[in-house]
Amino acid sequence: MRIKEIIVVEGKADTRRLKEVFNNIDTIETRGSAINKRTLELIAEAQKKRGVIIFTDPDYQGKRIRNIINDAVPDCKNAYIMKEKAIDYKLHKVGVEHCTREDLIESLSNITEVSDSESKITFLDLYNLKLIGCKNSNEIRDFISEKLHLGNNNAKQFIKKIKMFNISLETIKQLSEEYEKKQVVK
Repeated sequence: MRIKEIIVVEGKADTRRLKEVFNNIDTIETRGSAINKRTLELIAEAQKKRGVIIFTDPDYQGKRIRNIINDAVPDCKNAYIMKEKAIDYKLHKVGVEHCTREDLIESLSNITEVSDSESKITFLDLYNLKLIGCKNSNEIRDFISEKLHLGNNNAKQFIKKIKMFNISLETIKQLSEEYEKKQVVK
């Protein structure tokens, strides 16, 4: 798999792991959550020249860094990894560097892009689809997030990403129905 864009990661361990899996990959490291103006300028320049894929850890700091970059640098692509796939149980740590080869390839094969137009989905739509306010809402959101490669999300993060990536209500309905069918089979 060839990736032309520059991958933005949090640290050296992430870069090292990605280089083990992908031969010709370039990264920019944010050096954790202390992302500074110079790093944002570097990411903006990379975005203009080759494009950027933000691939941060599926934890609070990773989401915070992703939001800072997406706000500061328009049109970045985003790759997500589900938290369950990024855990090192021995070290009790979460991060891109702990992912399997297959999970990294899958994540970087399913890029999401911020859309110019925004989905019109509302919290009421999510409530009607049992994605908020129900006993298993979190499970349904996790299922849909995994299918759409959106990472882990609470209700507010979920609707923000649905809007940001202009995912249609019809797509959400179809995935909700798929989840329900899967539950009936169990």
